[in-house]
Amino acid sequence: MDTAPKDPLLGSAKVLIVLTQITIIFAMVMIGIGIGAMLSVSQAEVLKQITNAGAPEFSFGLLVGFMALVMVLLGLAHKFFSQLSGIIDSVKEGEPFRADNADRLTRMGWISVIVHGTALVLAGIAKWFAPYLEQAGHDAELGFDVELTGVLLTIILFILARVFRRGAEMREELEGTV
Repeated sequence: MDTAPKDPLLGSAKVLIVLTQITIIFAMVMIGIGIGAMLSVSQAEVLKQITNAGAPEFSFGLLVGFMALVMVLLGLAHKFFSQLSGIIDSVKEGEPFRADNADRLTRMGWISVIVHGTALVLAGIAKWFAPYLEQAGHDAELGFDVELTGVLLTIILFILARVFRRGAEMREELEGTV
């Protein structure tokens, strides 16, 4: 039973997810190009700017690692939205309380945990880089932090996974008695 034409919310959510995933992929490609450029054509210039700002030479590797971690975060965000898209599809089909949705919610919860942990690492690197960026005349507003809403989202995802798993079990029990 496909309820997509009757539910503009699900259709809108699906469109937003696809647009978000396209934007994420674009950002990953751009960061990948930036890393490639830093490692090849502009490595000497970046190293010069780093040393002129007073940062140790290993900062170059730290900067490349920072950019790579941002790519990892973007990849995780893409995976998160893929999982959400699967849940939306099952709701459209009229079968949301399925074990695979519980698995999707659990994966989304773990993705959220990993994203928050990675964001803490990025926040530490950004804080370490801030004085050097300011000295070089660049904006030092690199905001990576963990907010209470993100932690709550993570907890809610794990709870919803249990609710969906129990709902799937109850549905199977009900189907077994009919």
